[in-house]
Amino acid sequence: MGIFRVCKNKDNPYVMLNKGFLNDPNLSFREKGILAYLLSKPDDWKVYQKELEKASKEGRESIRAAIKNL
Repeated sequence: MGIFRVCKNKDNPYVMLNKGFLNDPNLSFREKGILAYLLSKPDDWKVYQKELEKASKEGRESIRAAIKNL
């Protein structure tokens, strides 16, 4: 299974996701949430673990483990 991105519309506050990964039993709910969050960001958005830590209640090691599995 691959990840499919859609074009973003900065004037539209909604996110369109292919729900395939949400039904993947190999991913934890934490990993699904992080992936959904990342897919909601603009195409040129850079991923920094520190920013993910600031945007969530997850700890550093929890986020690191989820990203590693993703």
